[in-house]
Amino acid sequence: MALRDLALTVLELEPFEFHWVLMEAVVAESEECLVYRPVDSSTQGLPDYSEALIQGASALRVLQGLAPFGKPVAPTGILGGSPKALSTRLAPAEDSQTPTEADSCMLTTDHSLL
Repeated sequence: MALRDLALTVLELEPFEFHWVLMEAVVAESEECLVYRPVDSSTQGLPDYSEALIQGASALRVLQGLAPFGKPVAPTGILGGSPKALSTRLAPAEDSQTPTEADSCMLTTDHSLL
């Protein structure tokens, strides 16, 4: 996999409403500046900076093709049975969403900081 120049930041857009933002480097006019464009961000604010940072880091892992924190890429052995039966037992209920699914989208905001 090719390495990408990515950055993760957390912004407090409203008081106690923290959002993670993943950004990718773009070519700058000067070597003295680092310029990034938003790639992905949270859609819902979190009340805690560190929780937003953790969720952003988990989204970064997914962007790199890795499992999000706390979720194995290929669960094995713990429940026994075939891989298909195991994945069925570990799958979330239809009405529930993992934080990455519920909280990840392309950045769309009118906020001036973004």
